[in-house]
Amino acid sequence: MSDPTTFSRRSFLGAAAAGSAALALPGAVWAQEGIVHLSVGFPPGGSGDIFARILADGLREELNRPVVVENRPGAGGLTVAVNFLRAPKDGSHIMLATGSTAVAAPISRAKPPYNPMEDFQWIALLSNAPFVIAINPTLPVRNLKELVAYAKERPGKMSYGHAGMGTTVHLAAEMFKDAAGISVVDVPYAGSAPAITDTIANNVQFIVETSGTLLPHHKSGRLRIISLLADSREKINPDIPTAREEGYELIAGTYNLLAVPAGTPAAVVENLGKATTRVMDNPAILDKLVGLGITPVRNSNPAQARAFMQAEIARWQPLVKKLNIAL
Repeated sequence: MSDPTTFSRRSFLGAAAAGSAALALPGAVWAQEGIVHLSVGFPPGGSGDIFARILADGLREELNRPVVVENRPGAGGLTVAVNFLRAPKDGSHIMLATGSTAVAAPISRAKPPYNPMEDFQWIALLSNAPFVIAINPTLPVRNLKELVAYAKERPGKMSYGHAGMGTTVHLAAEMFKDAAGISVVDVPYAGSAPAITDTIANNVQFIVETSGTLLPHHKSGRLRIISLLADSREKINPDIPTAREEGYELIAGTYNLLAVPAGTPAAVVENLGKATTRVMDNPAILDKLVGLGITPVRNSNPAQARAFMQAEIARWQPLVKKLNIAL
C-alpha cells in the first residue's frame, strides 16, 4: 500500500511540473477558456459598435467562448486604445479599432498617447465603409454643389455634427470644407448617435457618417443623403451620386481592424487570425455587413493590416498638418 504522504507529494510535484510546462507552451494555450473581451471605442448605435456586435457573434461561435463587447467611448476613439495598452497579452482581450482609433485620433494629437504601429499587433483588416454627407431635409438643397453654394452664402452660420474631434468623420468633413472653400462650424459629439439625433433635429445642418449608419434615416425621410465619398456608387444606394461626379475629389471612409497588444505571442495571433478569417468567410455575416453598407475584407492577415495602416497614416498626415489640427 502506498504511503499517502508520498502519493500526495508526487501528485503535487507532477501537477506543478505540468503547470510549468503549460506556461512554457505557446501563448495560444493561455487563452482557451474564459471570456473574450472585445473593446470598441464608441458608444452603442454607431457604425463601429454595430460591426463589433456582428463580429462578436461570429467569434463566439468560432472560439466556442463568450465574447463580450465593451464600449469604451471618449476622445474620438482614443480612450479605448489607451486603456487597451494595459490589456493582458493572452488573447482574452481584443480591440476592434475603427479608422478613428487606429489612425485619425493619434495623428490628430500634438502629443499622441500611443503609437499605432508600435503599441499594437494588427491581426486583420476586416472591412471598409465609405462616408456620405447627409443633410437635414428642411435644408433647401438637393445635391453637394447646392450645399456648397448655400454655405458660401452664409459663412460661419451653418454647422455640422460629427462623432468627436480627431475622428475619421471629423477629418473627412474638414477635408470637404477645405476642398469646397466653405466656413462651417464643427460640433463634436460623444459618438455618432447623438450627432445623428441633432442633425435630425436641425440643431446642426449636416453630418458626415457611414452610408450604412445613415441609410435607415435616409429611407425614413428624417435625413437626406446627398453625396457619397467613394470611387463609385454603391449597390445599396445606386441613386446617391459620388462627390467626384459633382467635381469634388473626396474619397473617405472608415474601416475596422482587429488588434491585440504588442508583445502578444505569435501563437495567440495565429489562433485569433484563423478564427477571424472563418468569421469573415461566413455567408450570413457577409450578408449582414453588405446590407449595412460595409464592404467586408476577406483573407486579411497581419502583414496586410500593417501595410494598410502605414498607407492610411501617410495619406492623412499631410491634411492634418495643412489644417493645423493638433488637439
